Amino acid sequence: MTHLDTLRRSGEATVYAVVAVLGVIAAVVGAGYGMFGEGGRIGPGFLPVVTGILTAILCGAVAFGIVRRAVHHEPEPSIEQVPDIDITGRSERQRVVNLWVVFGLTFVAILLVQLVGFLVAFGLLVLVVSAVVERQPVLRSLAITVVAVAVVYLLFGLFLGVPLPGGLLGLGTEG
Repeated sequence: MTHLDTLRRSGEATVYAVVAVLGVIAAVVGAGYGMFGEGGRIGPGFLPVVTGILTAILCGAVAFGIVRRAVHHEPEPSIEQVPDIDITGRSERQRVVNLWVVFGLTFVAILLVQLVGFLVAFGLLVLVVSAVVERQPVLRSLAITVVAVAVVYLLFGLFLGVPLPGGLLGLGTEG
């Protein structure tokens, strides 16, 4: 099997290219929100633009490298063989399942924002990921949640003045 056949079958370069395009889209959409607000403050579009650009550059570079290696028949970079079990005792399959669980929980948290507000939805997300997915003790998970919500509120809500949706509970910084 040639390098190009391997490239076609793996789809790795395609995935990185698609994510790079999504980064460009995020940057364009974020720019529509405005990079800066009144008085030169960072606006709601700043973070999407920066992360979109970084995602596009990094994923584009990886996709380009994969294609270049396949076209020029360069060997894959050698990576030291890593055991399937990580330092927390999870197999690769468990790590993949955890990743999908976190994606699902993030989607649910996004849906909850309009109902309970960003800070509450974010806090619930952090608490569930910490306690259930990462299996941290409940008190440690609560402490992590309180610190994470406080940092987000202080950084975005107060320092940067980014309006955080309050949902039906009105526990945000908007308006």
